[in-house]
Amino acid sequence: MAFLAGVRIVDFSRHGPGARASRIFADYGAEVVRIGRPRHRMAGEIDTPTNAYGGGRGMHGVAIDLQNDEGRALALRVAGTADVVIEAFRPGVAARLGVGYDAVRAVNPGVIYCSVTGYGQHGPRAAWVGHDLNFEAVTGLLDRTQRRHDDGPPVLGATVADGAGGGMHAVIAVLAALLGRERTGEGCHLDVATTDGVLWLMAVQLEQHLDTGLDDGPVRLLSGDFACYRTYACRDGKWLSIGALEYRFWRALCNAIDLPHLVDEHEIDARQPALIEALERKFRERDRDEWVRALASLDTCVAPVLSVAEVVCDPHLEQRGLIEDRTLGSLLAGSNRGDVVVSLDVLGELGIPDDERDRLVRVGVLDAAADGVDAQPRSAS
Repeated sequence: MAFLAGVRIVDFSRHGPGARASRIFADYGAEVVRIGRPRHRMAGEIDTPTNAYGGGRGMHGVAIDLQNDEGRALALRVAGTADVVIEAFRPGVAARLGVGYDAVRAVNPGVIYCSVTGYGQHGPRAAWVGHDLNFEAVTGLLDRTQRRHDDGPPVLGATVADGAGGGMHAVIAVLAALLGRERTGEGCHLDVATTDGVLWLMAVQLEQHLDTGLDDGPVRLLSGDFACYRTYACRDGKWLSIGALEYRFWRALCNAIDLPHLVDEHEIDARQPALIEALERKFRERDRDEWVRALASLDTCVAPVLSVAEVVCDPHLEQRGLIEDRTLGSLLAGSNRGDVVVSLDVLGELGIPDDERDRLVRVGVLDAAADGVDAQPRSAS
């Protein structure tokens, strides 16, 4: 459903959580205009063939040179037409480029201006560069994730902080601000820090520490130290996840795998190594999918650990409309998602005359071939 039809988002972010937020807005029907860089400003960056396909689907892409006075003036005019402006520069950079909150508010008083950064607009780390791993590190997420065999914090294989920490919290903040503007008529400047969002993912652990002063304890249940909540290798080398935290689920699991004598040892700390060893032996007796077929319907809290290749062929996700298989391969998508619109025609809709647009192309302020959906960076920004 196009719940956000009629809402215009102008997005200066090029990757990371800001771009994740814009993608969600586009998926819900908002008109998203991505402001990217001309190709001559993208030297030293890595491009991928699927970047525009997924990252900019359903959006308009316009490449404007913000290092040029005319480019900055044009970008400000485009931002002046927006309901929402998103930027993900380091603190202070947008202002230096002439598209900061004060400049945009001067031409668009009701604008909702969302600044998405790693550490926020102020604080000791505000000027730090970083990526997902760094944001997971400073919020305790890595420390609370199951450790590697060498006892070092793990490196997660997905951008949890960018998506769940920054992108989704930017969406929530913008939607709340849009509702607030309906009542007050006023815009605002939203300071969305990815690390702030990740802290919400750590709520249970942080609350426990604040309540007890302990740095571990009950939340160890979620860290792979207990047999009832961890992953196990199966006979075929694939893995099974077990999340039988509650006693009734643990009892159902133990009975289903013929280990009923383990039922009452569910939360006995000293018994966990022996329980883990027993379950490791048991799950190596059968292939992963055999275990799933045998256990999933018995309220045992099991699920297969799927590879990315398996995820994009997963029948459950396909039935829910989350997978589209197109020429470029199987990519997460959804219903009514379009490709990025590589065109400068959108500028006409934003009030930029054709003759001015053509002149700006000739002098290099606009790039008629670039789509505004930039490549992924080599270094943090």
